[in-house]
Amino acid sequence: MLDLMLRALIASVGLLMAAAGTVPPKVTLKPAAAKIRPAADVSGYSSSPSYDYEAERELLELANQARAQAGAQALQMDPGLTQAARAHAAAMARDRQLSHQLEGEPALAQRLAATGDIRLDRAGENVALDVNVEEAEKHLLQSPPHRENLLNPYYNVAGFAVVREGARLYVVQDFGHSVPSYSADQSENLVASAVEQLREQANLPSLQRVAGPILQSAACSMAQENRLSTRAVRDLADRYNVLTYTNVQPQNLPATANRIVADRHLRNFSVGTCFARSSSYPNGVYWVALIFY
Repeated sequence: MLDLMLRALIASVGLLMAAAGTVPPKVTLKPAAAKIRPAADVSGYSSSPSYDYEAERELLELANQARAQAGAQALQMDPGLTQAARAHAAAMARDRQLSHQLEGEPALAQRLAATGDIRLDRAGENVALDVNVEEAEKHLLQSPPHRENLLNPYYNVAGFAVVREGARLYVVQDFGHSVPSYSADQSENLVASAVEQLREQANLPSLQRVAGPILQSAACSMAQENRLSTRAVRDLADRYNVLTYTNVQPQNLPATANRIVADRHLRNFSVGTCFARSSSYPNGVYWVALIFY
């Protein structure tokens, strides 16, 4: 039997951050320290990766058993995350290296965005090299940062991959928190309801919602330029009180909305939304533009 101890790395990223007035900084990976012992040399890599589908299913079952004991919801396997995990596991086996971003490979957020349409607001990843699934799960749970990913109650979807190279397994666990997908009308209605709730909380009369197709164009201009201050938005600001922001859950208004919405002189408002991906938001986000007058 091989004398091989776990080698593992962890990453956790906030994929979609709310912003108002400015675009947030680009996503960065935050690797956590893990005890790593040198493993024996890995040789004889096959150009055709040997995925162990039964091991993947077993790994998910073990993870969900541990989550149940911790009071966390079960992870649902997502095809897109699984595809991303398998591609990364194969790349690690090919390069004989554990990493969250191999040379020439996109970062985690971009890898997850490239393999599916699922909308995530947070994601994490464990990668490991071990002798079998049971040992990999045991060692991951014994490592505090990896255990945190495995048992994180916020995660609800996952994609696990296992590539077998001789007597060793390259393991990738991709985790995510999926959020609902809305049409343009649905997202705009959610924003409008949030505005009315703020008015009600401030004991102010309801505002009249006015249809404004120009607002959707302004929202999409922000997505195209990957910033909140575009010429279309500035033109609107010359005539109205304007609020712009990004959020994967459009009904979550930024804190600055309280002051604007509570203006007693307001009578009308219009809202436009545009869901789109950008370099700052590889998994996509709702770009929202509101005018008040």
